[in-house]
Amino acid sequence: MKLAITKSLEEMRRVLRDSNAVGPDPVYWVFREIPGPTWKNMTVIPPGDFNGEYTKTVGHYHVNKSGGINYYIVSGIGVFVMQKKNMDENNLFTPEIVSEVQVKRVKQGETIEMTSDYGHCLVNIGDEPLITYDDHAVDHVPEDYAAVEKLHGMAYYLFKENGKVKVVPNPHYPNFSASVLEDSLA
Repeated sequence: MKLAITKSLEEMRRVLRDSNAVGPDPVYWVFREIPGPTWKNMTVIPPGDFNGEYTKTVGHYHVNKSGGINYYIVSGIGVFVMQKKNMDENNLFTPEIVSEVQVKRVKQGETIEMTSDYGHCLVNIGDEPLITYDDHAVDHVPEDYAAVEKLHGMAYYLFKENGKVKVVPNPHYPNFSASVLEDSLA
């Protein structure tokens, strides 16, 4: 197993609601070449927050790829924030328009498939490290992250408030409905 990515707080600032927030640093790690035939990568996200916003991955799309990714939750409790890629009349990706957002609470022992038509981010909402395996065999390219970084994160931020998950819309996205998202977290 090899350490491939150590994501620092400085690198995460562009996708946090409060770019001056303090919190865990490093924010997460990605390891490659996981032993065994099924899984290729392991991601470790420690518990914590950035001025109330839960720790998370940057988030990304698979801009020029087809096929999905399977994730297995090794330990911890998390939420996948998933937003459907919006394509315009010329079949060009328009990230600032969000036609659909789904959230999926996940816990140890569960598997989730992420199709290539959704961008996604993983958020640690628990009190222990969130550890996942995935079967993504190809490295990401800068374009996979560019849309999320340009819009300062996914369409919603997840905050800890009174022991519950609070959904906060990202104002850089002009098209969303927070009430639908919050209902799906219940």
